[in-house]
Amino acid sequence: MGDINVFSGPMKCGKSMQIIQEFNRQLITGKNVMLFKPKLDDRMGENIIGTRDGRKIQANNIEKIDELQNYDADVFFIDEFQFLDGNIKVIEEMAEKGKKFFIAGLNLTSDKKPFGKMGDLFCIADNIKMMTSICEICKNDNAVYSYYKGNKTKDIVVRRCRIYTSMEKML
Repeated sequence: MGDINVFSGPMKCGKSMQIIQEFNRQLITGKNVMLFKPKLDDRMGENIIGTRDGRKIQANNIEKIDELQNYDADVFFIDEFQFLDGNIKVIEEMAEKGKKFFIAGLNLTSDKKPFGKMGDLFCIADNIKMMTSICEICKNDNAVYSYYKGNKTKDIVVRRCRIYTSMEKML
């Protein structure tokens, strides 16, 4: 039987770094591993997952969760899962057939609502590592969601900690 492992938290908490680290670790086992990311996410380039410290690795672009069934691997890695559409049941069924998953995605929207299919993913996950970031306002190292403040000319994303969410009125 496989399992479903999830890395989640706000922006800049190290989710992609965890995916790359575990990908390299699973390569050592000799298993057939494959890395995926949403086609929508082209920040680091097409077919690339990267970290803020410069690590990069090739990935397969997909748009829907169901596309994973078209690939043959022992271990599936997915970054930025919150941007994928489709039926979460696909992952659960593949894990029941012995496939292993390592999945990273943003936990919450800036409105503190589950981001995309992440809430559903948490319900079927075997292991969840909730990560935190550093609040760009107060520098507390326990930020739990990404705050979006933007307009048509410039977008600003700030990580917020639970303690200082009342500062939103001050911005």
